Amino acid sequence: MIYQQTEEACDYLLEKAAEYHIDVKWKHFSPYTPPGSSYEYRRVIMNLNWHRPYELVFQFAHELAHVIHGDTGDIVFYHASFTGKESVEYKANVGAVKLLVPFYCQDTDIQCVNSANFMQAFHVPHYLANVVSEEIREYYVN
Repeated sequence: MIYQQTEEACDYLLEKAAEYHIDVKWKHFSPYTPPGSSYEYRRVIMNLNWHRPYELVFQFAHELAHVIHGDTGDIVFYHASFTGKESVEYKANVGAVKLLVPFYCQDTDIQCVNSANFMQAFHVPHYLANVVSEEIREYYVN
């Protein structure tokens, strides 16, 4: 079940990448080589051998958010330390949540949606709990 959800989420994000004209490459690197992205080349590189494979969906959304936001320079640190709401990594994490909420909520009644389940399903960092709750609320308001 988890694998199927991961596969479906990746398919959804691949559609988003195509919509934004972002090239995505899935490669085999060392298990500790983080994913990366380049706004200049409109490309995301994902590591299929990442040592925590359950993080891949959120990583993918995070890297897409870097390109969508136009973050300049090549970004290679998915797990940079949290340095505040103005940091490029925080903004990419918020962008990742914004990308994933419509996938998670589609065809689901608001009574059945749970922000804690969303965070667990996509391994969203705990400091984004308020962002997740707000984005889910916004999804159903709009």
